[in-house]
Amino acid sequence: MDYRDGVVRRVAWEVPHTAGRALGADAARRLARVVGSAEGLTEAGVTRVAHRISPRLADQNPHLVKIPPQWATTDIAVRRQGLQWRLDLRDNLQAVLYYAGRYEPAVSRFLRAELRPGDVVLDVGANIGLHSLGAAKQLKDLGGGRVIAFEPAEDSLDKLRAAAERNDLTDLITLVPAALGERTHQAALHADPRYDPADSGVRSLQADGEVVQDVPVIRLDDWVREHSLERLDVIKLDVEGSETAALGGATRTLVRLQPRAVLVEDKRPDLRRRLHAVLDELGYRSTGTSFDHNTLFRPDRRGDTNVTRRHSLR
Repeated sequence: MDYRDGVVRRVAWEVPHTAGRALGADAARRLARVVGSAEGLTEAGVTRVAHRISPRLADQNPHLVKIPPQWATTDIAVRRQGLQWRLDLRDNLQAVLYYAGRYEPAVSRFLRAELRPGDVVLDVGANIGLHSLGAAKQLKDLGGGRVIAFEPAEDSLDKLRAAAERNDLTDLITLVPAALGERTHQAALHADPRYDPADSGVRSLQADGEVVQDVPVIRLDDWVREHSLERLDVIKLDVEGSETAALGGATRTLVRLQPRAVLVEDKRPDLRRRLHAVLDELGYRSTGTSFDHNTLFRPDRRGDTNVTRRHSLR
């Protein structure tokens, strides 16, 4: 989509640029945060802020005033969505959260509406904990629950752990330093060559950029069995193209525990058919509803008997 600035937005975004030329990057960043937070009040505004930041999308949106990488800083404190964060603005996700005040607002809205007291939430590809911490905070307000966050990257996991401590949420979050897949092995986590290596949100096991870290890959079914997990209500799965592999190692868990909601990143047409087929085999149907490129699946209760029989011996 071609996003364009009207006269008012263009003038507003030129103010940080003018301040930056006169006073430096710190002044530009502070003013851009004010302008971005106003724009981020709408979901379309959050998307525009993301397009202002992304170097990959810069050429696609020549009519948007950009947020240059020179304004980035590696450690800045901010309060967002009722939580305290320390952000690295070289990462697009963290930069959008800083400037727009929100990231994936539709996913956050879905979780706010979906979560119930006592829920167990699985966040696979938790990154710095944006949705993990938001869910944990809501469950704490509701009276209790549990978030299990899988994140293989050490730097992202360190930020998640520190933020959980900073926001007094450690008792509600279980951190698992691993990726999920169909089999147990070690794998290379790669940066996306189109982005800064510090951009943690676009790292993946399939990318062809530099190797950021060797990470353990485990099966969810094995982890669930080893930790005697007996309840699972909501899954959020966003692992940059490895979603079907993660689901392939989670068949027993989904059939036995039957979480009522599975939210899966579904923005790649080349993977969509296989992703939907895997979930269909497990007895989950698309609701036809998408939140920030994440499709919501619910159990199809009519298929319980057949699904259980298909996977009982796996």
